[in-house]
Amino acid sequence: MQLAFATGARADGFSPDYIALFRVHASEVEEPSPGLEILELPGPVILTRRDGEGVRAEDQSGHGPAGCALARLVEITAAVQLCPDLLSIAERDRLATLLLRAARFAAENTYPPLSDDEREDALAATLAKARLAQGGTCPQPETEADWVRFARSLATDAAARRFAHIFAVPRLPVAEPCP
Repeated sequence: MQLAFATGARADGFSPDYIALFRVHASEVEEPSPGLEILELPGPVILTRRDGEGVRAEDQSGHGPAGCALARLVEITAAVQLCPDLLSIAERDRLATLLLRAARFAAENTYPPLSDDEREDALAATLAKARLAQGGTCPQPETEADWVRFARSLATDAAARRFAHIFAVPRLPVAEPCP
């Protein structure tokens, strides 16, 4: 069970516009008590809003939060882009394939959905932000081994199967918090 908390419009290109979702699905919103609104979307993903403010999003699909998977792939891909020689070409290609699949899923299932051009722009911006968050350099030697092992674990057949499971059910790409 993963939760996300957001205050409104997209924080980045892939984040759902929760305010718009409540507006568009107004007839489906339940109000079990004053100031509490609940909206169940396919997946299921449950959105909860208190007093018209921030929205809590819970992915109850059993597949894992797709937005979290995208965030993890962006983070590790950004590190690999800064330090490409630490992985083989085949490993880098597998990571890129997983990232593109995650971005496509998020773009198709966010609200409002993204066009192909918007998806590409959002992915480029998200990767650039992730590279900057790492200081624009390779991770420090004391952490290098951990992220390289993680990156290599994502470039396996087992990881590809896990991601296929995550992206098997169309639903809102909930991202935060990530385990």
